[in-house]
Amino acid sequence: MKKAIWLLVFTVLVIAACRRRETRWDNNLLLPLFNTNLTLNDVDRRFLVNNLADTGYTLIYDNLVYSGSNIDVQAPDTSINTSFTLRRLKLSDRSITQRIALRQINPLFGFLDGQTVDLPAQDQSNLSPVDIDASAFFETATLDSGFLDITLKNELPANVRLVVFEIQNADDQSVVAIDSFTNIPSNSSATRTVNLRNKTVRKTLKGIIRRLITDASAGPVLIDANKGVEVQLSVRNLRPRSAVAAFPNQTVLDQDAGLTLDMGGPQVKFFKVRTGSLRLKVESTIQENMTMLLKIPSASKDGQELERIVKLPGAKSGGREVREEVVDMAGYVIDFRGKDPDVKDTVNTFHQILLVTLDSSGRKVQVTLNDSIRILYRLEKLVPEYATGYLGKTLNQGKGRAPFTLFRGADGNITLKDFKASVLIRNSVGAEGRIRVNNLTGGNVFTKNQVQLAAAPLAFDIFVTTPPFIRNRFTETEILMNSGNSNIKPFVENLPQWIDYDIDIETNPNGNVSNWKDFVFDNSRVDIFLRLEAPATFSVGGLNLRDTQAINANTLPNLERVKSATLILDMENGYPFALDLNMVMLDAGYLPLGDVEVKPATVAAGTTLPNGQPLQASRSVLKIQIPREKADMLRRTKFVAITAKIKGSGSQQKIYSTYTLKIKTSLQAEYETGI
Repeated sequence: MKKAIWLLVFTVLVIAACRRRETRWDNNLLLPLFNTNLTLNDVDRRFLVNNLADTGYTLIYDNLVYSGSNIDVQAPDTSINTSFTLRRLKLSDRSITQRIALRQINPLFGFLDGQTVDLPAQDQSNLSPVDIDASAFFETATLDSGFLDITLKNELPANVRLVVFEIQNADDQSVVAIDSFTNIPSNSSATRTVNLRNKTVRKTLKGIIRRLITDASAGPVLIDANKGVEVQLSVRNLRPRSAVAAFPNQTVLDQDAGLTLDMGGPQVKFFKVRTGSLRLKVESTIQENMTMLLKIPSASKDGQELERIVKLPGAKSGGREVREEVVDMAGYVIDFRGKDPDVKDTVNTFHQILLVTLDSSGRKVQVTLNDSIRILYRLEKLVPEYATGYLGKTLNQGKGRAPFTLFRGADGNITLKDFKASVLIRNSVGAEGRIRVNNLTGGNVFTKNQVQLAAAPLAFDIFVTTPPFIRNRFTETEILMNSGNSNIKPFVENLPQWIDYDIDIETNPNGNVSNWKDFVFDNSRVDIFLRLEAPATFSVGGLNLRDTQAINANTLPNLERVKSATLILDMENGYPFALDLNMVMLDAGYLPLGDVEVKPATVAAGTTLPNGQPLQASRSVLKIQIPREKADMLRRTKFVAITAKIKGSGSQQKIYSTYTLKIKTSLQAEYETGI
């Protein structure tokens, strides 16, 4: 284990000391390059925990092997796209009254007005037309459907045996309606209904009595020439194909229902939106004002239901009016239990109300079946902050390769002592789970050696519990391994740089045991770690650490005159181990140009007290000679690969936070003269 700790520590120290920045060269004979002063306080706190009692360290290293969200709650983009034409509109139900007087029926009665006489029987045909003003109905209308009720009231002092009554459009004498009425007693009325389907009716009409037959009066009667036959015309349920009219206030669309979405498996009860939008668009070619009301009672934010009202003025003739609006849905909570959850509690269904009304301006406008109103509202890209319900019974396979960074860049051999290892599972998904670890294999990229982890505790299913319904909370399930129940020791001593994993993850293995109380946040995941924990005491030997540093020798002036150059490393080592250095020059493609000789090659160890605490740092000056025959190599060098081999004693060593490594680096160049 000591070797593992030193591997971590030295990797951090070397990387920090050899930061990836280009070394600048100038024409001074002795050029300072960089200085650094490193302690263990620079080591990642996740890996080394300070022991305050004696300033020693304990290694706690969690390597993420697998991370994934086993639950994908999706609210698909959902559109309500509806349109309607004039067929949805209707004209007002109205009535007009016109009288055909006795003097119009027979001019003789005009001379008898006010006299009491015996009224003889009448039989007349094709009486003079009577103008009827129907402008209260419309200017003109071609009707898809509707009815005309014709009521005749007999005001004559005698029985009307027969009336044949016709209505014409005044301009072209086209017949709108014709019907017969029989046996209408005095002061009584009769009604006939005419279907106006496919009829064109204009505001100027003519009423014509084609034939009128009356009985004689029963005796002398008072003649009132202004009375006769009263005609009442009533239109109802008129739905025009085209019309020029004043349309009344009316509701043209009324939807009040639940809309069910496909959530891809989960059965959602509540859904809080993290991001997403509601897009509204209303288009109309109708030359009258419209209002759209959209309410989603199931969606609320800060106690307010989602409601939008869109006003649309009448379009110009031949034109189109468009209104668009985008509503940010972030923060809205959507109740997916349906329209009336107290009566019928369902899932994946929200309640929506869509109401469109025509707001009459009183103007007479022209509308045809080519005119239309189109309404689109669309829920787009809804991403949950959280969702609750039943997340479903799912089985996912996690299979891949994960880096193991503790031993990055290391090979050699180490011996571990007094360490603990475990598979640690952190579950922040609000559902029970079952995990089966099929395979964990670690590989060393340098030795090509692979070791498959064999652990008795991992031969069984691992059950994980549900965390509380609080963001970023999770449960931890830890499966401990040791030398008695696994091969974890040779697995770790192989110094793996990667781990191949094959893991099955099942959600709700026992079904809906939560009774729709599962939950998932947008960052809910199942994370599986390999955890190592040990005191920072270890033995090392034959352990190699690697690093690569970028340099640029082209800025050295008069490179062709350089006789030789020396890279000087002035090092003060307060750590209790020695190490050997080796350097290889690399070109821009990381291909080796050749070795350079480090003299001396060893960094001496510092001295410590018997308990391992630092006593005095050692100073070592290391020189890297670059002779003239390697000057071209210096010019082509872009990187330097450094290999440090730890020279361990083989005995256990303990490290402390007060250790310090000081490094000063400079370059010395010697030029030929007389050129």
